[in-house]
Amino acid sequence: MHILHLCYSFLPVTQNWVYNQIIFNEGCRSTVLCRYRTNEDQFPHDAVVAAYRNHSLSAYIGLFLARVTASYPEELPLRLIKSVKPDLIHGHFATESFRYLTAIRQSDLPLITTFYGIDISKLPLRPIWRDRYAKLFELGAAFIVEGDYMANRLAELGCPARKIYCIPLGVDIQEFGRLRRHREADPRPLRILHVGLGREKKGSMDATEAFITVATRNKHIRLDIVGDGPFRQPVEKRIQEAGLSDRCIFHSYLPVARYREIMGRSDILIAPSVRAADGDDEGGAPVTVIEAQAAGIAVCGTTHCDIPMVVQHGQTGLLVAEHDVAGLASALQKLCSDADLRNRMGIAGADRAATRHDIRLQVKSIAQVYEKCLALR
Repeated sequence: MHILHLCYSFLPVTQNWVYNQIIFNEGCRSTVLCRYRTNEDQFPHDAVVAAYRNHSLSAYIGLFLARVTASYPEELPLRLIKSVKPDLIHGHFATESFRYLTAIRQSDLPLITTFYGIDISKLPLRPIWRDRYAKLFELGAAFIVEGDYMANRLAELGCPARKIYCIPLGVDIQEFGRLRRHREADPRPLRILHVGLGREKKGSMDATEAFITVATRNKHIRLDIVGDGPFRQPVEKRIQEAGLSDRCIFHSYLPVARYREIMGRSDILIAPSVRAADGDDEGGAPVTVIEAQAAGIAVCGTTHCDIPMVVQHGQTGLLVAEHDVAGLASALQKLCSDADLRNRMGIAGADRAATRHDIRLQVKSIAQVYEKCLALR
């Protein structure tokens, strides 16, 4: 099968899981159509077509018009479809599928769309996007989500149940398995990892308050924060106020290899995701949680969206309610003070990730959806 993948850009480091779906699906040929290309050295692929070569004025105007009209010009996708002759089209994020909808309708090719987060949480709050989704649900052949929470949300939005497929996100189990190490009984320092700062839904302020509570009792605790964005300044200020600046490292955005290196030396992942004030949420579960479990790292998080389907409370991690900062601090303290518990949860998490989140299994499940859509056609 030859698949035409639709992405906004190819590819932000925060969406490396899209790249995995393409390169690990060895049974399919893949062409990518995007607005522009980025991080080409980290995500090489020899069949990428970008609408814009760089961030020029014409690109800015084109992207602005696309956001306003929720559509892309038809010429490029139709020309590409005629040239490479794909068997079907796979849109990553519902916004991308909809923006190409006119061209897809003219192509008469099956359309598969994967929802990931903002497209199933924040956008449907706008009546105009609910109307757009109705059109997408009518034309689309299949819609892929990460878990039951997302599936129920999609059904509530009007998507026919027969078109919804639950396929957990996959990661390279072998690669993250290499990060597993012998966890010392009393590591000095004990390292906590948080990935966020870009969006409210990551719960960075809650993670910070929980860390401060635990760090004041445990002098050997350290916090690594990967990411950047509007929440860096308030988090940094709060850390300074608590007198813990020397025990917290802000790494900003990192290449994938460096991010994995930091994860490999971490003992606990703190991921207290929440529903943001504007309605934005994870939709499913943060891929960081899956990666941490694959690396044998215990998770301290929340019962947000599909996180409970990824993290088994009491077995592979500890979960509390959203914004329960006291409960989050208590759970973090428990993991910090009990090395045996951390190790047991890390091992159980790695085993669970291997059976549920192996990218090699995920792409097989996606390929089965492709085949079914082609058969129905």
